[in-house]
Amino acid sequence: MLTCAGATVTPLSRTLMLLILAPVLCGSSQQPAALPEPVGENVLRIEGTDQASGIHYLKLILLLQSPEATANGSPETLPRFTMECRELAGKRSLHWLLRFDGSPDFRFQAPILATKENPYPTKNPSTNINMRFEGYMRSQEFKRQWEVLPTGELHYRNPGFDSHNLDDPRYFLQWLGSLPNLRIGFAKPAANQAKELVFPMQHLLDQLKKIELCQP
Repeated sequence: MLTCAGATVTPLSRTLMLLILAPVLCGSSQQPAALPEPVGENVLRIEGTDQASGIHYLKLILLLQSPEATANGSPETLPRFTMECRELAGKRSLHWLLRFDGSPDFRFQAPILATKENPYPTKNPSTNINMRFEGYMRSQEFKRQWEVLPTGELHYRNPGFDSHNLDDPRYFLQWLGSLPNLRIGFAKPAANQAKELVFPMQHLLDQLKKIELCQP
């Protein structure tokens, strides 16, 4: 239960609704761009349009329930893997995001672009992440470059000028189609970083297939 400005708010089923609505009910000036909604087992969905960049986005967020967590574990405490579909000027792209820890921050993070005022903006740092796809067998290990966003979330660097990666996230969908469990971790984890996590991706993939914006 949350009491704020004389109002009592009850928790909503297995979602971040309480966390997202709390700043609004408490009179905070920080307004969320969109609210998450549950669309499958441990899967949340957020859709919106970023005003600054004009990007229309849709996030499918898989929350990782640990064996020790309660059945209704709060999303802000859970690791998550996100598939984010974007469309700008008729061009669509797929993006992957990852958090090894929980966070109530689900805001869209627009790409850093050069402007007339700032033609050479400072880029976010990178880190290397290992991925392996598992099911009836195990794939080879893929080491790829990910961007470290200011929020602490990691963003797979899609191929381009600022990326060493040659593979688009859609390339890995063919692996997930046969081996739907993603084992993922830092290539060289620091002492305070998680070694690796295993995300069961099937429910997220089922949702991805239903959404027109997420198709090539």
